[in-house]
Amino acid sequence: MKKKKEAFAKKLADELQFPETAVTDTFHIEFTGGSDVTVEGCKGVVEYSEDVIALNLGKNVLRFRGANLEISVFSGEQAVIKGDIAIMEFSS
Repeated sequence: MKKKKEAFAKKLADELQFPETAVTDTFHIEFTGGSDVTVEGCKGVVEYSEDVIALNLGKNVLRFRGANLEISVFSGEQAVIKGDIAIMEFSS
């Protein structure tokens, strides 16, 4: 049953020309240089400080630890984090 739901969600995203991350629990992480990270599939912010930023990815939480961290862009399902990122952690 889960496979049918995922297939339907992917087809719906294609038909409506939405990113797949908008209708599924998938996410995409892209590092640019040493201090920029783009996260697609973000559902919200769980924790926010200069030392820790945690993002809700649906079934998971993605946490960044470091210094001078900030969310420079947050739109729709995308967040761009800048700063001195030292650690990236996943939790359920």
